[in-house]
Amino acid sequence: MSLRLYLVEDSPIIVRLLRELFDGTATLDVVGQSGKAPIAIEEIIGLAPDAIIVDIALENGSGFDVLRALLERRADYRPITFVLSNFATQRYRDEALRLGAHYFFDKNGEILGLLKAVISCSEGTLERNGSHG
Repeated sequence: MSLRLYLVEDSPIIVRLLRELFDGTATLDVVGQSGKAPIAIEEIIGLAPDAIIVDIALENGSGFDVLRALLERRADYRPITFVLSNFATQRYRDEALRLGAHYFFDKNGEILGLLKAVISCSEGTLERNGSHG
């Protein structure tokens, strides 16, 4: 059984990179993607993926909007949440974790760490235990 993953990212370059990194991984299945917070929220709630990767800065809204909506709307549904952002300040990390994110990665050097964490998650060897980095 593979981990169902949803990407909340508005950069076509990052989306393509993530899809290429995850392509061919037998334990992962990217089930959807959106760079707009309202669409991502609706699709995540409808698809109920096992995990999501969320960028903070989005085309329409923010990753914080996505995290907040999931926290407020679906107390019974808690996907494993990885934040991937260029805004890797402590303030942003703390806010993401407060809103239910499990891990936080900096786009400027931690993408391979994100990849390893998502693959570990899909193999059942990663726990939901807080921020990376």
